[in-house]
Amino acid sequence: MAVVLVVLLVALGADLAVLAYRPDYVDLALPAATGSGGPPETWLLVGTDSRQDLPDGPARYGTSEDVSGQRADVVLLLQPGSQGTRILGLPRDLMLVGADGTVDRLAASYLRGPQATVDLLCTGLGVRATHLVVVDMAQFARLVDALGGVDVEVAEPVRDARAGLDLPGGTQHLSGVDALALVRSRHPEVLRDGVWTALPAPEGARRRSEFSASVMRSLLAALARQVRDPLRAHALAHDIAGDLTLDTGTSVWDLVSLARSTATAGREGALSSVTVPAPDLEGTFVAPPTPQTFEALAAYGYTRGTCTPTS
Repeated sequence: MAVVLVVLLVALGADLAVLAYRPDYVDLALPAATGSGGPPETWLLVGTDSRQDLPDGPARYGTSEDVSGQRADVVLLLQPGSQGTRILGLPRDLMLVGADGTVDRLAASYLRGPQATVDLLCTGLGVRATHLVVVDMAQFARLVDALGGVDVEVAEPVRDARAGLDLPGGTQHLSGVDALALVRSRHPEVLRDGVWTALPAPEGARRRSEFSASVMRSLLAALARQVRDPLRAHALAHDIAGDLTLDTGTSVWDLVSLARSTATAGREGALSSVTVPAPDLEGTFVAPPTPQTFEALAAYGYTRGTCTPTS
């Protein structure tokens, strides 16, 4: 019996070691709290627009051209707590002032790497990230498929030829590629009174942030349900670990713990999502935060001056 136990422990240790090395890791100097410091824990989730490994070919995702670099295509904040997990969707086109006084678009800041994005969020919005998770488009689609798809409520029929999106209204069970098309749609049309109508750019951008938060809420709910089973949690950890980029202080098991805490915080209403508002500026990517932007963030504990970049 003792020999069997030793063999099992060795096998478990080897398995955990393999799992620990499967994600990609980035060295990150996380911001320091200043004063009250805001919420104790904030997971920064970034979906990039890297086209190095596209599902179903590049034509489905906005362009067939070779686009260099990676932008922060989707930016979400996750706040775990005793009452559940809150998800905040940030507009990718927000123009924020960095520590050196320069102005940068949130999405474009990732071209200089995740450290630039983390620092810009801290200086410009008072968001102190404590964990970072990054996935590209193909990785996001595989993650959704690993969970068996996600259920998302679509208020009205929507389509976007450039994103490969075409969904009826109502609750939809989405595969990875369809979920990706939904969160990437920038030129949506909706069916109203029997007529397909293109949404104005500000409303389209707002819908994109809302769908991103909604998809993440459904994805996290599916993850929370499945990790209640230890064997399934172990299998999922192996399925998704290779498709993640994490900061060096975060592990796959931290993600599993996040999902489990969400599952135990409350079976109903444990997950909520909001979209942080940005100005309705037609025909431009310049979107400086408004008083309403800062008010919405302050309601969740994020205030400028409560954190300082340490990079």
